[in-house]
Amino acid sequence: MAIIFIFLLILVASVFTPQYILFLLVLNLFAGLFLSLSQIIIALLPHAKPLHKQLNSQPFVSIFVPAYNEPPAILMQTLETLSKLRYDNFEVLVIDNNTEDPDIWKPVEAFTKTLGEKFRFFHVDRLSGFKAGALNYLIKYMEKKSEYVAVIDADYLVHSYFLTTALSYFTNKDIALVQFPQQYRNRIKKNQAIADEYRHFFGIYMNMANHLDCVPSTGTVSIYKSNVLRQIGGFRGEALTEDADIGLRIYGAGYRGIFVDRPIGYGLMPYDLEAYRKQKWRWAFGNAQSIKTLFSLFGKIPFRSWLGFLIHLTAWDHLNFLPFAVLAAYSVVLLPNIPVTPTHRLLLEIASLSIFVTLISKLILIRVALRNQPNSLSRSLRAFGVHIGMTFLYSEAWLTYILRMKFTFERTNKFIFAKMPSLLKNSYKELVLGLWFLIGMVEAIFWGTRIITVVAYFVSSIILFSVYYVYWKIYPTKSYSKKIFENTEKKYLPYIKSTTHNVNYELTEARL
Repeated sequence: MAIIFIFLLILVASVFTPQYILFLLVLNLFAGLFLSLSQIIIALLPHAKPLHKQLNSQPFVSIFVPAYNEPPAILMQTLETLSKLRYDNFEVLVIDNNTEDPDIWKPVEAFTKTLGEKFRFFHVDRLSGFKAGALNYLIKYMEKKSEYVAVIDADYLVHSYFLTTALSYFTNKDIALVQFPQQYRNRIKKNQAIADEYRHFFGIYMNMANHLDCVPSTGTVSIYKSNVLRQIGGFRGEALTEDADIGLRIYGAGYRGIFVDRPIGYGLMPYDLEAYRKQKWRWAFGNAQSIKTLFSLFGKIPFRSWLGFLIHLTAWDHLNFLPFAVLAAYSVVLLPNIPVTPTHRLLLEIASLSIFVTLISKLILIRVALRNQPNSLSRSLRAFGVHIGMTFLYSEAWLTYILRMKFTFERTNKFIFAKMPSLLKNSYKELVLGLWFLIGMVEAIFWGTRIITVVAYFVSSIILFSVYYVYWKIYPTKSYSKKIFENTEKKYLPYIKSTTHNVNYELTEARL
């Protein structure tokens, strides 16, 4: 409710004291222009191909698989896939933390024992720090001889050559991280737009990271040097995106990372709008948190790396909250009993320009990222529709952090329940504001105001209503993902039945 109160406060101030909002709006515009131009420039960088070498030995690797409330069959499949790695010198440490129902984690514990001495299972109740806390717990128990730590999410299936490929990219002593892109096995033609929206991040921002030497971790299919993890104190539990945070601290310690644009593992995308929103909120808010760490590194890491991290960390942050509030205020200003001043008109123009800058720059970025894909134009437009459907969420997540509002971590739930979450619950802000903008458009047409007013209201309402396009595009993921789970569960059902009393769950959706 606090974010709604702030929105209304800006709206009222824009109507009655517009001069006090003008400076903030101009600042917001210039910040948006700087980020948009920077992102477009880095999008045009050529495809980076990091150096790699022939692997002449097999250094010991500890593979961490953190899990919380995961469907047993999905996690079992991940572990069995790891048991088939074409590599001898490794261990797999599985940790289930804070799952209260033993029928969920007990089957995995039993299954882990069948995979041999390389696999160890840990269950911990009341472990703080979310995923970071789980990873730090495993650092204490990994083999002392371990030279590298790989992190694999509980729903990811990696290729058998994962370790041999990853280790070949540690070509210099200062490389402490090798990161691969996230890919999805519940992608189908009907939800391709969702997958392509994810793809644009790796095609643009992670490619840029190699050029500007600012490669962060993205949470899974990542591999780190063990001694560097210990040196920097492991993962930071208070960071919602612990992966982005640790990437910054790796650079702060004098090391760097490499991004390898080669799919090597496949996970599961979220299956509904609620889970998708939670995931994207976590990314936007968590990256905003990491900017505080970035500013503490100013002058301590090369400027090009610092600038690259700034561009990277703002990939999921739109600056449309203030422009939307000002535009909403103009609907009130259009009423006959409110005197329209030049300042009001200037606010409308700047707010409209800010929204258009975001819109155009994101379209360019996604178009560039997908330019070499089949049916690139139509796929770019669909992925763009998905991206702008989250613009209000991206905008309020950023503001929530700036204003230091209280935020409770929401993990992406992986179980599919019989009843889908309420669509209205996950879109009411966009719905109300979009309708408000349509009212403003009608007012503008009725009272014959400038064409920019009509266009701004129409475009902004389309942006907000795009949240329903996201819902439409992500909805088919549920039924397809359910088939994946059912097939997987059949294979591991004997292990589940032998250790549980009440098996009654359906499919998952993916956390990334």
